[in-house]
Amino acid sequence: MRTRSFQSTAKLSCLSLYLHLTREMYIIAPTLASQQDPYALLGVKKTASQSEIKKAYYQLAKQYHPDTNKDPAAREKFVQIQEAYEILSDEQKKAQYDEFGHAGFNGGSPGGAGGFPGGFPGGFPGAGGGFGNFEDVFDFFGGGFGGPRGARSSGFSSQGEDLEVPLVVDFMEAVKGASKKLTIDPIRTCDPCHGFGTKTGKAPDVCKTCHGTGQQKISIQGFHMAAPCQACGGVGTMLPKGKECNTCGGVGRVRVHESVDVHVPAGADEGVRIRLGGKGNAPVHGEGKSGDLFVRLRVKPSPFFKRQGADVYTETTIPFTTAALGGTVKIPTVDGDVELKIPSGTQPNDVSRLTKRGIQRLNRSDKGDQFVTLKVALPKSLSKTQREILQKFEEITYPSAKPSSSSSSTDSNDPHSAGGFFKSTLDMLKDKLHHHDDTEKEGDNKKDDTKKDDGKKQ
Repeated sequence: MRTRSFQSTAKLSCLSLYLHLTREMYIIAPTLASQQDPYALLGVKKTASQSEIKKAYYQLAKQYHPDTNKDPAAREKFVQIQEAYEILSDEQKKAQYDEFGHAGFNGGSPGGAGGFPGGFPGGFPGAGGGFGNFEDVFDFFGGGFGGPRGARSSGFSSQGEDLEVPLVVDFMEAVKGASKKLTIDPIRTCDPCHGFGTKTGKAPDVCKTCHGTGQQKISIQGFHMAAPCQACGGVGTMLPKGKECNTCGGVGRVRVHESVDVHVPAGADEGVRIRLGGKGNAPVHGEGKSGDLFVRLRVKPSPFFKRQGADVYTETTIPFTTAALGGTVKIPTVDGDVELKIPSGTQPNDVSRLTKRGIQRLNRSDKGDQFVTLKVALPKSLSKTQREILQKFEEITYPSAKPSSSSSSTDSNDPHSAGGFFKSTLDMLKDKLHHHDDTEKEGDNKKDDTKKDDGKKQ
């Protein structure tokens, strides 16, 4: 019972402290940097790109970093820059600020009262700079009353940012797959100083205030809590002015040009993202892992093929005689030319399907189909012989039709015109051919009979 009574008393005390801290932080929040224009703080226009915003941030952060700038006002300026960048570097937060201003964040900045992720100096969560919930009070003590709960973040991310860059490829490179070289400009650890930011390349001096821990203990109403060191900004080291690395200016990070190999898988399409682990930016602070590189494909259109998923669509033009009588034509596919059989009586805009002649599906072995739209070409001019043949054909096929002139056109009301023309033409051609063959056979038979009679007479 005593244990339960102690725990209840402790929780009530923590709850009282939680309410007190939350109330204090909401009172302080409106006077902090979160109420200033982030565009003005970074010195950029509202139309600035992400790269311009990031460049301005790094320049100002380097200028006002507490390790290099001992001006008492530099720390507050540094916090303001952090808050402004946190808003403008996130497209969603940036759009929210552009539309609603600071009111879009419920009266507090996304970074909270302290300018670091979470609100309180050191990265404690919560809107307006307070605690996210009552359980966070116990985290404040490095474990509370129920055992260790894990150390809180010092406010600096140990994971580098991801990068996304476009890569333009040809249509056939996306279809068949390809290996491409891509140049990127990631943030990397400075080689001359090994990321320490010093001229000597050695670790900077340990902060005398926090003795390298990066934290200070704060006592509030008898409770002891840890917060980032105010002297070193939570990094645990001090870098005197004039001893910065000449390459990185004391930041410990530089932007470099790198060439990476990108494997474009077969069947890739417009907008596909390819992930290259660990090829993104190095963390700005600490020795954590680099982010990832995402390559977004931009596929050039093909002059021959149109694509819908794994299926391919093409067009080809055939003579009207081939459409009427049937035949074969060569069709280009993504795997080379193939013979396409044209059935007799093919109509304009008929579609033929070539099974499994499409594109390999991404990360699979099967393929789509190719669809070929057949366009029928009619002669624009005729020789005398061609005209006589067609006129004879017209007389046989349509005996009731009036003789056509060179400028006349087919009657749109004729049931044999338009769509059914080629089928009816084919039928009449077949009948005519059969009739012609029968006539020739009868003629041959008569010749044979005549020869036989002459032989008998002799």
